[in-house]
Amino acid sequence: MKIVAPDTSDRENLLHTITSRIRQSLELPEILDTATLEIQKFLRADRVKIYQFSEDGSGAVVAESIQGDRLPSLLHLHFPAADIPSEARQHFIQRRQRVIVDVAAQLKTTHGISDSDPTHHRLRPDVRYNTVDPCHLEYLKTMGVQSSVVFPILHQEKLWGLLAIHNRDSRHFSDSDLQIVHLLADQISIAIAQASLLVEARHHAFQEQTLNQISQLLHCPLPLGRVYQLVLEAAVKALEGVGGRLYITPASTEATAQIYVDGVQPDLENLELHDQWETLINRVRVSSQKQDNLNRATLTWQQQSQVFLHPDNAQSTTPENITRVHPHFFTLEMLEANPQYQKLAAMFRQSSIRSILLIPLEFQGTFVGCLTIFRNGYDLEVRWAGKHIADARHAHPRRSFEEWLEVRQDLAPAWSPEDLWLAQSIGMHVYMALMQRRVESMMRYQASHDPLTALPNRVLFAEQVALALADAYYCDEMVGVAFLDLDRFKTINDTLGHTIGDELLRQVAVRLHKCLREGDSLARWGGDEFTLLLPHLKSAEDIGPIAKQLLAALSEPFFLDAQEFYITASLGLALSPYDGEDVGTLLKHADAAMHQAKRQGKNTFQLYFEEINSRALEYLALERDLHRALERQEFVLHYQPQVNLRTYEVVGVEALLRWNHPQLGQIAPGQFIPLAEETELICPIGEWVLREACYQQRRWQRLGLPPIHIAVNLSANQFKQPDLVHQILLILEETGIDPNYLEIEITESAAMQNVESTIMTLNQLRDVGIQIAMDDFGTGYSSLNAIKHFPLNTLKIDQSFVREVCQDPNDAAIARTVIALGQGLGLQTLAEGVECKDQLRFLRMLGCDRAQGHLFSKSMSPSEFATLMLNRVSFFSCQSIQPHKQFRSG
Repeated sequence: MKIVAPDTSDRENLLHTITSRIRQSLELPEILDTATLEIQKFLRADRVKIYQFSEDGSGAVVAESIQGDRLPSLLHLHFPAADIPSEARQHFIQRRQRVIVDVAAQLKTTHGISDSDPTHHRLRPDVRYNTVDPCHLEYLKTMGVQSSVVFPILHQEKLWGLLAIHNRDSRHFSDSDLQIVHLLADQISIAIAQASLLVEARHHAFQEQTLNQISQLLHCPLPLGRVYQLVLEAAVKALEGVGGRLYITPASTEATAQIYVDGVQPDLENLELHDQWETLINRVRVSSQKQDNLNRATLTWQQQSQVFLHPDNAQSTTPENITRVHPHFFTLEMLEANPQYQKLAAMFRQSSIRSILLIPLEFQGTFVGCLTIFRNGYDLEVRWAGKHIADARHAHPRRSFEEWLEVRQDLAPAWSPEDLWLAQSIGMHVYMALMQRRVESMMRYQASHDPLTALPNRVLFAEQVALALADAYYCDEMVGVAFLDLDRFKTINDTLGHTIGDELLRQVAVRLHKCLREGDSLARWGGDEFTLLLPHLKSAEDIGPIAKQLLAALSEPFFLDAQEFYITASLGLALSPYDGEDVGTLLKHADAAMHQAKRQGKNTFQLYFEEINSRALEYLALERDLHRALERQEFVLHYQPQVNLRTYEVVGVEALLRWNHPQLGQIAPGQFIPLAEETELICPIGEWVLREACYQQRRWQRLGLPPIHIAVNLSANQFKQPDLVHQILLILEETGIDPNYLEIEITESAAMQNVESTIMTLNQLRDVGIQIAMDDFGTGYSSLNAIKHFPLNTLKIDQSFVREVCQDPNDAAIARTVIALGQGLGLQTLAEGVECKDQLRFLRMLGCDRAQGHLFSKSMSPSEFATLMLNRVSFFSCQSIQPHKQFRSG
């Protein structure tokens, strides 16, 4: 067959035309079709085809141009990898050679490119002649080809495919023709690179568009549930899934997890609760951290399968790799191959889902959920050039290129690196939005809630009251606001420490919360104060039972640190609209009522009334006058005798402080002592009491009275003073009193605030001869282990136990225990508040050493007590004891 070749100018024009047409095309299939058509017309060849390799070594004809019917079409036919061995492909890459085969001559000619020519644009006569492999000759003959020319097509330094020119008859090509085709093959490589860049740009544009859509959805003003549903649907669509799930773990302020579903689902409603699914998620999180400097998006399907199936064999990670968890994809077959997930696999087998992409929403160990995308299985038809038989191709050359259709059913779709990158980016966007909302929610929660009790704080409580007032206005109802303050909480806090105090507050909050009705609200106002909102009240009488229930709930014992505690509270209440119609007024009046309840003796409740404000003003005036009382010498001391229960003789006195107010007269200690504690005036007042008692001892001695023990109370604040011992010694030196006749009384709760410091201070006092008494014993929280180390002389039984000692078996048991403890420790015992002969007889029977109380005498002025002692009064007989005016001389 004689073919007339074009002249040189025609060749150049043709090269320019073909190159222009190739470059004008944007889509790769169009580029390849144009290239084959133009080359076929240029060379007038029988068949020009472009063959593309797959990753597994096989390939397919992706473009073809045929002249008439001289050779059959091979378009879209697949060829097994054995048809073009790997060594042949490597040969094309290393030498970039074209190969010309003449079947009739059984020769092949290879033309290489000069290694010294870096441009690679000129061919050098690097010609080699070789005999053709018989198998290859047979292969071409079967195909109907007598001559062929093959050019390699390279992309990114790899063999992308082949440009093959076939003729039915023997054919000779001129070097200029071959050089032009070679240049055209290079143009195809350039076009492939451009098309790849275009595809990549489109991918990036699509990914950016998808992420913008996801971001807009995550920050749109729709309800959160709707937002997450739309995000899931967008993710499923972008990743070409048939269904998906978005699982969000519960935040600290939420009760339950959130689950959103879209499209096809496995046959398991609560997938996230299935133990094997939880194991799978944890396995994915661990296995993704087993990659050493590998990004999961770069792993092949087979590599990722190995990481998933055998994560323990993977290498350890660097810190950079564990900062985030990558998407992980797996197939149904992978699940079925692992016995650990066979139950889960059975659930998926019943659906059409065959491939799963799992994206943990996690960063640096903070896991907030999981996004899962499903893909259905699919069927694949592959047209093979001749039946694909796994035999040794060189030993058994192909006998036929007859088309054979292979059908593969229910295949699991793969996930491309672009899919994985997009999935990872979507997951990170969802993670960031979730965490941002959780941080904002936590900040709002912390701004409106107490961190210790998790109750609303005063900010949120005020808003709740405002809403309740607005609702009550339209419903014609009353709203109650209550202030509740724990009694003696400071004693517990100071004595046992803030850890126990905090736990007590938490338990109080729980107990109060159980008393609330539907619609009520409880808040922690601060410290040991709680506020309550009590809406939907029909009348003022409704508030009383609620208040009693609250106080009764706190009367039951609390158990802290294996100890039993009792605590009471004072409750103040204000009602809208009578006591105020706005938040500020109601809170102020409820607070004033609470302080009035405390002044009434605590452990009670008080409704607000108008006079409370005037009483509060009086209280402020009293505080003002208290600051001036010491310098104006308005304080006086009275003395109550202490009697020996064996001889009924006066063996001591207790100094009791009294305030003679110039306008109000004598003010009870219960009114001003707590005020002095609050205003921290108790220390200078206590120092005055100690000095005055010592001076009074010296005055009595000048009158001829024998020395007598004087007991002086020290407050907890006084006892904390670092120079207390030095202060007492100076007063003794100043007054000239024998330390043996001074008795310092310290309460049990004050002694327990700092046991080691208490022991050291008391030892210093006792070393100089001062007597030590523990006052109010039994009302504090001391332990026997601590008591035995205190250098005490006397235990004073609190009058609260003496008052009902003959009627209440519990009080009797406590008194008996204290007296027995004193006897066991070699201490004197003194009972306070003895008011009747029955109490006296009981105490004497138990072996109590001393007593004081109205049965013997009320407190008296210094002159009255001097008269009593000068008359040598004793309480001679238990049977003849009468009130003070009936005292008999001894």
